[in-house]
Amino acid sequence: MTADGRVILNLATEDDLVQLPGIGVKRAQAIVALRTRLGRFRRVEDLLRVRGLGPRLLRRLRPHVAIDPPEPPRPNER
Repeated sequence: MTADGRVILNLATEDDLVQLPGIGVKRAQAIVALRTRLGRFRRVEDLLRVRGLGPRLLRRLRPHVAIDPPEPPRPNER
């Protein structure tokens, strides 16, 4: 999870995904299976490839997920 509590889709376990609104065990398993097939998610919209996950649920999920962890801040280079 990120510091603000969002689930990182490319690192999340099924247990992490079940914490999301509208995601149960079966859908969490399907998300992990899709990520395995794709190698990684590139955009949140990739979730639309999960059976039963449509645009309405995607809108509910979007504020709660991130694709990858945030980049660590870079030290000031001088």
